[in-house]
Amino acid sequence: MMKVGKVISTNLSRNSGIPKYEKEFIEIYKFGVKGDYHSGKVNFHANKNNLGRQISIVSNEVLKEINGLIGKKLFPGSLGENILIEGFGYLENFNKGDKLKFGDDVILEITGQNQPCATLNSIDEKMLKLIIGKRGLLANVFETGIIKKGDEVQIYNN
Repeated sequence: MMKVGKVISTNLSRNSGIPKYEKEFIEIYKFGVKGDYHSGKVNFHANKNNLGRQISIVSNEVLKEINGLIGKKLFPGSLGENILIEGFGYLENFNKGDKLKFGDDVILEITGQNQPCATLNSIDEKMLKLIIGKRGLLANVFETGIIKKGDEVQIYNN
């Protein structure tokens, strides 16, 4: 049986840093999330051209666990994610080149695990320590379209 998850929230921000803000939907175009700071032909995250980090995906299971430890300070978008998903655990079993399909159209290709950033300590001084190995995934666009809350998420095998 194929494992299926779901989209809990879609988020974006025109500015760098955290949080990203929950939106009804996000539009995925060839350079990432339309209107998001990390999208575009040239991506200036951390003042360098990071073509492998167009989109950030975080696990809702991680969000819930950390909220239990630090007192419910996290909400969708808190960790700077574009997409918060549920149903795939901590996302640690995904590898570069794996693909996820969102709804009917969007396919994202995993470029790697997302590394924790010191900015997260602005939420709580324990954040960096708590989130090691659980920061989520970075992905590039394989197929464009719209992603919205409630969309089904599947591992895509082409």
